[in-house]
Amino acid sequence: MTYRALLCDLDGVVYRGATACEGAVEGLAAARRAGLPILFLTNNAARLPGEVAEHLTSLGVEAHSDEVLNSSQIAASYLRQHHTVAEGTFVLPVGGPGVTAALDEQGIPVVEPSEVLRHGGSSVISAVVQGYGAAVGWSELAEAAYAVAGGAYWVATNTDATLPTERGQAPGNGSLVAAVAHATGRQPDLVTGKPHAPAFEIALQRLNLPAQDVLMIGDRLDTDIEGANRAGLGTALVLTGVHGRSDVEAGTPDQQPDLIADTIPDLQTHWA
Repeated sequence: MTYRALLCDLDGVVYRGATACEGAVEGLAAARRAGLPILFLTNNAARLPGEVAEHLTSLGVEAHSDEVLNSSQIAASYLRQHHTVAEGTFVLPVGGPGVTAALDEQGIPVVEPSEVLRHGGSSVISAVVQGYGAAVGWSELAEAAYAVAGGAYWVATNTDATLPTERGQAPGNGSLVAAVAHATGRQPDLVTGKPHAPAFEIALQRLNLPAQDVLMIGDRLDTDIEGANRAGLGTALVLTGVHGRSDVEAGTPDQQPDLIADTIPDLQTHWA
């Protein structure tokens, strides 16, 4: 099977922090030379797409901001396409600046947590989009809880419990979502990041290709591979990140990749 485009995870596939993963620069450059579109798909929305593209460029990976798709952008696009924000109401962004930026990009009216009371209180909030932000604190989570308890449609960009840092595993967006869930007795109405369907629906819209023509390259069986398999994409596990061959053997049927490679360049024979 040959593929016409690449959908590529970032952490553990292209880079680990400030260092490029083995073979990533060479492999992605080869894909560019072959004329393949590349879309970088990440659950981490702490940085704006332009910032991610700049980071990739600094590592030697050609990338443009419109080639980065994060879970906040997915949430905003999905909300625009599938959920009506009633006239006179707002969406509450909870998280880093990327959440607000993604909603603004889609023309969705927002009210920041600090401005809710000035706009009339939680009753004016028809939806909450909750994504990761290092500066999110009690007041932001409280506004989310008030709105969710009042019946607002609740979107979580991802439910990853942890976020890898140079010092170890820190609380991720899923841990912050769990705080709101515990306070309200509700679970999110929609989760948009991998492995959930909206991530791949919006990514395929961006690439404008059918699922079978796209190869998802990832390092996690439970997000990258499982989600892409369910969406009908080709899947490749690279062994530069979280999961290895022994994990594949222990994985569920949905977590079995079509291809396993030590590094991205080892996949070149599968590109059109």
